[in-house]
Amino acid sequence: MKKLKEIKLNDFQLNVLLNEQEKEEYKFLLQDNVYCPHCKEVCEDGIEVTENILNWLNDILVKGKCRKCGKEVNRFIELGEDKEFFDRANAFRRSIGNLKD
Repeated sequence: MKKLKEIKLNDFQLNVLLNEQEKEEYKFLLQDNVYCPHCKEVCEDGIEVTENILNWLNDILVKGKCRKCGKEVNRFIELGEDKEFFDRANAFRRSIGNLKD
């Protein structure tokens, strides 16, 4: 499989790419399931998202800061394994000229 380029997603692009169930999963994971290596626990107050990246596997890498300590945290949301999302992500890539047929 050819390695795809990473794409930084703005909020609009992320909103278009995710279906309603995926949007709920995204919110849940960022509120209650991001580990902060500095605090040595799950980010109790959630995170402040600084960047969303569609990676080469069509997963979403979320970069942010722990709202408790302000240190950097990351969270992968593995959506690329879902064929429907994978196809949507590739259609998005084609629409912005990032993937050729």
